[in-house]
Amino acid sequence: MRNKTSIHLAVMALLILGQYSCKKAIQSVQEDFVVNLITNNLWTVTLYSENGTNQTGLFAGYDFKFNKDLTVYGQLVGQADAAGTWRGDASAMTITSAFPNGPAPLQKLTGIWNITRTTLSSVKSTRTENGVTYLLDLQKK
Repeated sequence: MRNKTSIHLAVMALLILGQYSCKKAIQSVQEDFVVNLITNNLWTVTLYSENGTNQTGLFAGYDFKFNKDLTVYGQLVGQADAAGTWRGDASAMTITSAFPNGPAPLQKLTGIWNITRTTLSSVKSTRTENGVTYLLDLQKK
């Protein structure tokens, strides 16, 4: 009887671990898909707003290239690429970006952005800092 109970417990443990492992594998595949989607494309700013004031024009001509090493480059024809960093948090639905040495408009992208809507070709996000609400929409080019 004791051996039967041990066998049942071992089988249950394997099933539980298997389910956990499958969930982790599925989550890993999903995260890889999202990272590949982000890093295999150029992105443009289709909306940038500060407290309801549309300032999208500041980013006219900029393309953004996100890389798997968590660097991002703001690219504007005729200018040197502006280097920054990015990090996504799928569980918190946020993207943190920083352009500490970038030109003035790119520094406006620095912060933790809360993702409000995503598709395979766009990301809508918002952040509030010091009472100012910022909106940022990115579109795959």
